[in-house]
Amino acid sequence: MTPENSTDKSSVEARLLARIDLINASQACVLLRIETDDPEGAMQALARDDVIVTVVKNGEIRLPLFQFDVRNGRVFDVIGAILKDKPARISNLRLCYWLTRAHVDFRGPPADRFGRDDTEIVAAFGRYIEPVRHG
Repeated sequence: MTPENSTDKSSVEARLLARIDLINASQACVLLRIETDDPEGAMQALARDDVIVTVVKNGEIRLPLFQFDVRNGRVFDVIGAILKDKPARISNLRLCYWLTRAHVDFRGPPADRFGRDDTEIVAAFGRYIEPVRHG
């Protein structure tokens, strides 16, 4: 019997997504006060415009709740700044991992500091995505 491979991509992805509060497109539209007959289409358009982060869970589009300023019915501005800088080699899943894991600069996850330390979060993300150069 072969041992289960704990680094299997699907199990790593499933464990990560299980740790993040995710909402569906309809719930996101309610949060953002968007009235539409096509919530998934509306969220896909926002994702194409680098306004929101989407992930796929069980074949369906999901949106991490941490990116929404629920009190004010909007997406935190820092999300757009991060997405503008995000290289193609960084998946949305990897971005969510970075945003939700403890970071030494913030004494917790960067996502917990949205709306308060946005400039510092963008700077920390810039350091994270900078290619390692050996020399």
